[in-house]
Amino acid sequence: MDLKRLKEVVHRFEDDLHGGLLSCDVFDRDGLSIYGINSNPKACALFSRIADRMVDAMEDSGFPEMEYFTVFAKDNRMVLVAQVNDRFRFGCLVDREKAGAGFVLGVALPRLMIDLEEALSS
Repeated sequence: MDLKRLKEVVHRFEDDLHGGLLSCDVFDRDGLSIYGINSNPKACALFSRIADRMVDAMEDSGFPEMEYFTVFAKDNRMVLVAQVNDRFRFGCLVDREKAGAGFVLGVALPRLMIDLEEALSS
């Protein structure tokens, strides 16, 4: 893992969201944060458990593998949890007034996932 590159990737994602990123973490399958901005260890642990259940449910039902899931919350907030690889996940809380869901999901997230995979596998 290239921690310096990981930090660069996360901060570029923060810049891409133009003030819309409220918090984020890269965390392992056990929910332990590796690096974050306004880190939330409790959220990492809880969303890791939820992601495990979703991965299992999708597999058991014959659905394709999970890439990410989103929760649209009150106050124009969006929670996003993405499966980076078999060892790591990325989670964030976004203010949708500053960074729209379409931009996050269609532009910023795909770029982030490629770069996170690279940083975490080196």
